[in-house]
Amino acid sequence: MNRRTFVYNAALGTLGTLQAGLAGLPQATGPDGRNTLQIDVNAPDLPSSPLSMPGLFPGRVIEVFHDGSIVNRRIHQPAVQTMVDEGMKALTGDADAASAWKKFVSPTDVVAVKVNPSSAPLTITSIPLLRVVIRALNAAGVPNRNIIVYDRNSNQLEVNGYHALLQAGVRVVGLDQRWTDKGQTRGGYDQSIYCEMDCFGERETRSYLASIVATEADKIINLPVLKEHNASGVTGCLKNLAYGSFNNVARTHEGTKTYTDPVIAVMCNVPQIRTKAVLNIMDGVRAVYHGGPFAWNPEFVWEAKTLLVGTDPVAVDRIELETVEAKRREVGAPPLGDRDPKYLGRGADIEKTAQKNPFFREPLHIQTASDLGLGRWQLGQIDHRKLRVG
Repeated sequence: MNRRTFVYNAALGTLGTLQAGLAGLPQATGPDGRNTLQIDVNAPDLPSSPLSMPGLFPGRVIEVFHDGSIVNRRIHQPAVQTMVDEGMKALTGDADAASAWKKFVSPTDVVAVKVNPSSAPLTITSIPLLRVVIRALNAAGVPNRNIIVYDRNSNQLEVNGYHALLQAGVRVVGLDQRWTDKGQTRGGYDQSIYCEMDCFGERETRSYLASIVATEADKIINLPVLKEHNASGVTGCLKNLAYGSFNNVARTHEGTKTYTDPVIAVMCNVPQIRTKAVLNIMDGVRAVYHGGPFAWNPEFVWEAKTLLVGTDPVAVDRIELETVEAKRREVGAPPLGDRDPKYLGRGADIEKTAQKNPFFREPLHIQTASDLGLGRWQLGQIDHRKLRVG
C-alpha cells in the first residue's frame, strides 16, 4: 500500500502534500475554527496509461444539443442515441461511433458504469441514456455480463427503475448491499483503500472505496447529471465519481461549511479512480440550476436538451459550471461561489427560493482537481465544441 498525506489550508484555499513541505504553510483559521484539514490516502499505486485522467483528449468538451430529445415531456431514446453517436465521433474524430467506443473499452474489459440516481425521478441519469451506452458497449464487444451499473445507494437505484428497465444480464449494484459473484460473497467497500480525515470531530474518520472500483472494474464510464449541488456548487463528473464511489462522505458538511473542496479532488486522485475512469457523458437533457442534488421543486429544472462528452472530467465540469451559472444569472439567482451570509438559509428554504442555500458552496473543487493534474480548468485551455444534431 502507498500512503500519501494532503494538507488543505481552509483560509488560504491551498492544497498540497506534506512531502512538499506544506506543513509549514502560514497558519490561519478557517470558518470552522480549524487551521487545516489533513487527508491521508491509503491506496496501492496503479500504472497510468493514455486513458488515465485527463484521458485521450485533455480539455476537449463536446456539447451536443438535440431539440427532439424531449417529446411530450418524455426523453426520446432515438434522439439520445443520435446525440451519443455524434458526440463520440466528434470527440474522437472517428467516422463511426463503434470505432470511437473501441478507443476506450475492449471485449475483455469489465466495465463499471457510474450513474447518478440521487434526485427526483426526472433529474437522474436517464434510463434512455443508460440503455444507449450499454448498447454502445455491446457494439464495442463488451457483453452484458461484463457491465456493472453502480452507485452507493441501492434504494435509489431500485426506486428509479434501474434494475427493471435495463438490458438482461447487466448487473445493477448498490454499494450498501452485499452480493454473490462467481461463488464469492462481496461487500460494497474495500477496507484496504480509504481516505482518512477528521472534518468536524466525527467518530468514523475513514471513507472506503467501492470494491467494484478497487478490484472488479477495468474501466469506468461516468454518467453524471448536469445540476447544481448545495454543497459542492455542481455535482458533475468529479463529484459523481468521488462521492458515489467512497462511503461516509456526508460528514464533509456541517453548519454552513463544506469540505467538498478539496475532498472531491483528492478522492478522484486515488489511482483506482484516476486510471479507470476513461470517459464522461454528462446527462443534461434535463438540468438543475438550484435545489440540487435532489431537485424536488420542478421550478428549478429546465430542459437543456444537452449532453456533454469528454475524457477530461475537469474540463467537462468547468463547462457544466459555466452553464449552471449562466442559467442562474438568467433567473436572477446569486453566483454559486457567493459568500454573502444573506443568501444562507435552512435546508428547506432551497425548495422555495433560489436566493437561499444552507452552505457556502465550493465550486472551486474543480480547480483543485486541475491543480492535482486531473484536467484543464482554464477556459482558454478548453476546446469547447458545440454540436446541434436535431
